[in-house]
Amino acid sequence: MKMDSFRNWQLLGKLGQGGFGNVLHWRNTNTGLEIATKHIKETSSLSADQQVKLKERWVEELKWTREFEKLPNIVAGVCIEKEDAAFVDYLNDHHSCPLPVIILEYCNGGDVRKQLQIPENANGLTEFEVREILGALRQALHFLHTKCKVCHRDLKPDNIVIHRQKDGSKTYKLTDFGLARDSPDKTILQSVVGTRHYFAPEVVESGFYNTAVDYWSLGIIAYELATGELPFIPHQTFKNILVNLLNKKPDCIAITEDLQDDSRFLFQTELPKQNHLTGPWSREFVPWLRQALDTNYKRRGKLASDEVHSGPVPVPAVFFNLDRLLQMRVLTIFAVNDFKRLEYAVTANMTMQELNGLICRDTKLASREVYCVLPTTHPHERMKPTTRPLDLYVQEWSDTSSETRKSTQIPPPPVMLFVFQATTGECYYLNSAPSVSELMKTCMLKSFQTDKPWKLKRLARDMHYMLAEQQKLLEMFLTGIRERALLLEDEIVTNQFIATINDQILTTADAIKMLERLRTAAVQEQKMSTQVNDADWKLLADTYQETNNIARTIKEHFESCLRGARRMVDETSQLFNHCVARDVFGLAAFERNFLDGISLGQFRKAVYEFTTPIQEVERAKANSKEIDKLHLLFIKTKMAETTAKKKFAEIKEQIFQLHFKMLVTAASASASTSAFASRVPPPVLLLSNSMGRLTMNSMGDSSDFDSLTTNNMIDEANRLSEMLRTDMEIDLS
Repeated sequence: MKMDSFRNWQLLGKLGQGGFGNVLHWRNTNTGLEIATKHIKETSSLSADQQVKLKERWVEELKWTREFEKLPNIVAGVCIEKEDAAFVDYLNDHHSCPLPVIILEYCNGGDVRKQLQIPENANGLTEFEVREILGALRQALHFLHTKCKVCHRDLKPDNIVIHRQKDGSKTYKLTDFGLARDSPDKTILQSVVGTRHYFAPEVVESGFYNTAVDYWSLGIIAYELATGELPFIPHQTFKNILVNLLNKKPDCIAITEDLQDDSRFLFQTELPKQNHLTGPWSREFVPWLRQALDTNYKRRGKLASDEVHSGPVPVPAVFFNLDRLLQMRVLTIFAVNDFKRLEYAVTANMTMQELNGLICRDTKLASREVYCVLPTTHPHERMKPTTRPLDLYVQEWSDTSSETRKSTQIPPPPVMLFVFQATTGECYYLNSAPSVSELMKTCMLKSFQTDKPWKLKRLARDMHYMLAEQQKLLEMFLTGIRERALLLEDEIVTNQFIATINDQILTTADAIKMLERLRTAAVQEQKMSTQVNDADWKLLADTYQETNNIARTIKEHFESCLRGARRMVDETSQLFNHCVARDVFGLAAFERNFLDGISLGQFRKAVYEFTTPIQEVERAKANSKEIDKLHLLFIKTKMAETTAKKKFAEIKEQIFQLHFKMLVTAASASASTSAFASRVPPPVLLLSNSMGRLTMNSMGDSSDFDSLTTNNMIDEANRLSEMLRTDMEIDLS
């Protein structure tokens, strides 16, 4: 029966449909509430027995959706009978059978099946998404099995829906309980249910099964999420699938056809290389898959042993091991000079020395050559002596999908840490080795021919993976060198290297000018030149000239580094945007034209175009080499600045010694001056007092000489001595 909007309820469209029902999307224009309603389609084509069975399942699903608690990972029923009974009556009156319409909470992000069909997910989802979905299913299934005593029996990506929060994060929820059935302890179900590729072998083989069938379906989904395809020859006949499943050994997690002989099947014990999982997580994920995809349902459904589980409620080993897997923290690193991504499982007890050892092992760098750069937005901000590898891990940054990067105001960086080679010599740069599958190698041979759709589709996926990985590596490379340039700029500006050295130059020059004026006044008025001879002045002048030249060179080098860093930030940003906009590897075009299948001729042409040298890659390396030079100049300049500070300290000490000599002599001379002179201090004493107020951290002001007076020149000299010594300690710290 045709339905339309009703009063305040606006019909927005169809969310999905199955063999016997439709799901519609509604929104209340007054309250903003959105709901999903599930309807049975016409059942006249069904036999009487089928209609009875369908109605029984419908009633069961309605009961469960209303009894479920409001859990984050299960789609719950929505009761609006009290708030809007008229709308509920309208829905039921327009139902094709005398059963109530099922009203559910609305999830606005579609389902996981649609997520898998996005081109970028052709070879599986990101590890972050795989973890999120498996974690949600684990919680939902454990609740169904233990609290509700229900076996779902129809797990598949289509029945995992997505709800997007306002901040862009996603919550995954299990839905569609049409095949759910009470499953008390020790009860064995007896019916063939589920969707063909997702139900366990025992369902067909014997018809006797228990909740372990959900563990099998969970394993199938997990493999599909990680690789983008079903594990067990999905395009083969049902008979071939079942026969091979019953023959597989416990360590087998997938069955594929032989590339050379279509009648021969291969039992795979590892994941295909074309996936987006990290190495550490993948190595632990495979043993878990073997457990979930064990054809022996007794082994598959066993409980965790007492040695590893001490909780009050027994937990299936499948869930217990999945929990441990989901708790793993993998630190992602991009080694810029090696042009490759590194991944390490990090724990609270792991030290930076241990992490550094792993990096050296995998990059062949010496320990002293490892230079780490944190992304600008990293919450840890700076590497410190107390930093642990776990501090560098950022869970949110594990979600590297383009969907998340586009929807986030500040996109997460592609990795959590960048590593560079730091050396006084020339840095090496390796080229990235493309990920070429065995199928791609076979299809490159002119003697090889095939028109099998599954092979050509698999070939397209392998080529897509290679292009996507090369694009990601280039983006990581450009992001890394940009972050290094930003860090260099930030370090120069934050530490005020230029301003500090400039202050040293100006204040020292001002101090020497003041001392020269003091000497001139002393010679003119007191004839004290014997106390400060020409050799003292020459030593001071030579030291000052040498130090001033060094300091000005240091300042110029810091300014050069700052200009270069800012130029590199601009150039790498422009190159990054250019590479993304231009799609230098042709990934977008490949997705449009060939992802559903590619001919051998098209594939060979695409490989040839890919091997054509890419100018942008060489430009990126040239930028990185320029930053290498800037960074080395910066390090050398910082070391020179330390030497310059010592030289400035020597000048301050010489100024103090010369000034002290003149003050002591002036004090002796003042004792024999006339009464008039004692009442009006000579200019030399006024200048002495001004020198006493001078600090080496800021420029003096000549106007001070017109207002200062002193009564005790020896006290003034002592005060000046202490001030200059303190000043030197501050500058050298």
